Amino acid sequence: MSLYRDWRPKSFAELVGQEAVVRTLTSAISGGKLAHAYLFSGPRGSGKTSAAKILARCIDCVNGPTPTPDNTCENCRAILSGTALDVLEIDAASNRGIDEIRALRDAVKFAPAAMRMKVYIIDEAHMLTKEGANAFLKTLEEPPPHAVFILATTEPEKLPLTILSRCQRYAFRRIAIPVMIERMREIAAAEKIPIDDSALSAIAYRADGGLRDALTMLEQAAAFADGKIDAATVELAFGASGRTYARMLLDRAIARDAAGALKTIDEASDAGTDMQVLIRGMIAEFRNLLVARIDPALLARDLAPADAEAAVGRSKELTQAQIVRALRLLAEALSTVRSSGNPRLELETALLRFTLAAEDPTLDAISSRVSVLESGAPQPATPRAAPKPAAPKPAAEITTPPDGPPLPAELPPTAEKTSSNGPLTIQKVRSAWQSIRTRVEGERQSLRTQLSRAQPEAIEGNALVIKLPNAIFAETLKDNAKMIEDAIAEVLGAPLRVRFRVEASPKNASPAPPPDDPDELLSYINERMT
Repeated sequence: MSLYRDWRPKSFAELVGQEAVVRTLTSAISGGKLAHAYLFSGPRGSGKTSAAKILARCIDCVNGPTPTPDNTCENCRAILSGTALDVLEIDAASNRGIDEIRALRDAVKFAPAAMRMKVYIIDEAHMLTKEGANAFLKTLEEPPPHAVFILATTEPEKLPLTILSRCQRYAFRRIAIPVMIERMREIAAAEKIPIDDSALSAIAYRADGGLRDALTMLEQAAAFADGKIDAATVELAFGASGRTYARMLLDRAIARDAAGALKTIDEASDAGTDMQVLIRGMIAEFRNLLVARIDPALLARDLAPADAEAAVGRSKELTQAQIVRALRLLAEALSTVRSSGNPRLELETALLRFTLAAEDPTLDAISSRVSVLESGAPQPATPRAAPKPAAPKPAAEITTPPDGPPLPAELPPTAEKTSSNGPLTIQKVRSAWQSIRTRVEGERQSLRTQLSRAQPEAIEGNALVIKLPNAIFAETLKDNAKMIEDAIAEVLGAPLRVRFRVEASPKNASPAPPPDDPDELLSYINERMT
């Protein structure tokens, strides 16, 4: 028999990770306050059906109603074996129509055959049809005194409000990672399965809060392994998870290793990792860093103790503004994937913008650099070209005061007026064009086709000239010029008016070669992948 069936909890004391539900139910049973209908909702594998069967034994145990059924009396043994005539488990996924519910409504009128109460456990209750739910409603509202209904569902929002309002609702939580690891450790020790903590953590993360899934994977890993199970064995048995690559990418991003990040994404792609899942994994990793900076205790539910400690250590290598910027870039990439259809490119672009923040002219990158300077946090060194030897200064630039060493002459006026980021050029506009497009398309998705064919051509005075292939596209964008100008001001931090120019491409013209500048190259790739 499977591990999850062998180790199904037989009492509320064995139901792990649901302390609030257990405390409320045991208090109600001890106080003699049984309801006629219960709704257990929560993620898969969190113990809803197990709790329903425990509650049925609490009600019909020979010594009951009691919060601690003995599991040895005739009634308890019948319920455990599934042969009890008065405890019926109904799968709503296959008994969802009006005819099945009418049969249940007719049967519930009869008194119990041998036990104190009739208990109906309706699993996957959200699968009931609208007609079946309506037929069930009257019985649920005024059931006979000898009947108790327990509905279990993973999607309570799909149930009609008329049913929800007639049930006592109990929300089952995802089982915390440390709780799941401890439970698996106990079961592995009892079953004599050799496994280390790293493998338990790897299984717990894959189970995503469901203990049943975790026990199924533990059993499969034990069958697969030849000796002690470690994290490498788990990866061989189930494949590398997106979380593994997300951790590697996080380390590359912290180290500002752009080439290493691209190589890791390439390895993840070759391994068949879903790029959208990888983006979500990266968002989760940066979210953990943000939580670690604010309140590390909040990580206790979501991470194993060793991983929580590692997250706290990593969070000290970035400022809060940098983490927030990374989350914004990744969230923007995930949103853009739905329209671009190229999740790998969006992930690569987001990570390059983060790791090469010093070269990013957008407003949020500048803000991030300013916050780093204000915090005084040390920054990873980035490889730079060797500086050219300084040319000797002309004699006219050196002045010698009467009583001191020579001092440099006053800088020319042009050097004083030049900003640290330089003047706004068409190259900077082109490198930020994808971010401008994303903001406009976020407000008006219908402009995506026109913007995908638009090309920033030149800056004339205080206006940006945008080239378009036809007059129809130009007229459409002209009607939305204010929205485009607002997006430009938000991204570049400088106001520009927009003008549109229609220029038909000459026939048989060869495509423009890729630019050499890295920022322009990213824009060039984005335009052709869209």
